[in-house]
Amino acid sequence: MQVRAVVVPEVDQLEVQMIALAPPGESEVLIENHAAGVCHSDLHTLKGELRVRPPLVLGHEGSGVVVETGKAVTSVKPGNKVIYNWLPACNSCGTCLSGMPNLCEEFPSTILQGLLPNKVSRILNQDGEPLKHHLGVATMAEYMVTHERNVIPYEIDIPMATSAIVGCAVVTGMGAVWNTAQARPGQGLAVVGCGGVGLSALMGAKAAGCSPVIGVDRDQAKLRFAKALGADLTLDVSETDFADGLEELYPPGVDCIVDTVGAGTMTDSLEAVKPGGKVVVVGMHAFKDTVPISPAQLVAMNRQLLGSFVGTSKPHFDIPRILNMYSQGTLDLDALVTKTYGIDEVQSAFDDMVGGRVVRGVLEFKR
Repeated sequence: MQVRAVVVPEVDQLEVQMIALAPPGESEVLIENHAAGVCHSDLHTLKGELRVRPPLVLGHEGSGVVVETGKAVTSVKPGNKVIYNWLPACNSCGTCLSGMPNLCEEFPSTILQGLLPNKVSRILNQDGEPLKHHLGVATMAEYMVTHERNVIPYEIDIPMATSAIVGCAVVTGMGAVWNTAQARPGQGLAVVGCGGVGLSALMGAKAAGCSPVIGVDRDQAKLRFAKALGADLTLDVSETDFADGLEELYPPGVDCIVDTVGAGTMTDSLEAVKPGGKVVVVGMHAFKDTVPISPAQLVAMNRQLLGSFVGTSKPHFDIPRILNMYSQGTLDLDALVTKTYGIDEVQSAFDDMVGGRVVRGVLEFKR
């Protein structure tokens, strides 16, 4: 099957090409992609900054409709709408069985190598050479073949462009608040970095009853997005020290800071949270950096520093939960999608993301 896809043949090369899809294997599904989110992790992969290396078909957020299934597939059938789950846990290793499927022990040899959970690729380039599936899915294509574990069916009425972002940006941000921080009603919470993940965390904090919820960024456009999505307060740190600015803005101090930026802001977040508070680090912007941490900030101030990989999520629980909240009107996920693009506009989608002009941009394949 020949389809159009966003291909990264080499680091820093982005092309729309025709690729060949093999038929689905016995535990795999063929899906017609309707929408694919454009995420900073895609950009990092394009730049060669994460573990999945080119050549590959880009994209790990998305939604579509099942076209064909292998004979061993039981969880979905043709016609089902699905969200893509790029954390296809084996549910049998020690880590999965201990309640952390987001850290499945199979990931280093499968999704982080650009392979399906059964360690194969179903994509060939124009020269007949194998391409990797970005994080086991490769959503930036008109059709894709992936493993049954990589899809979660749903039935609610939600635009495909909106459901497309739930499997990464939304579950990462909201999961950081609900699962990692375990935020409670009445707690003050600040979100550092008001991009797609940060604003999802902000919405999750509002849904959890946190008060006040504070958006922190150095970009005025992103702070306006934060205010529009429910932030009680915003803090511009382009000319203000984070800790001093937060204390002036909210003297009692916040109980939790969700840091979606990463290494460059981690020490500031640890200093800014109130004594006894938590800092949850979500950002992957600088995985290779070394960050100096003051033991006094942790020990003498009884602060906690927590990592949160994809929101410490259990995708087959958290994604349906988020969709149910949307269906009930308690989460306005539509507001997170600020612009859609055709596949040939993928470079513009990345440019708008880097320029802070969108909360989340989404490629649509049926325009």
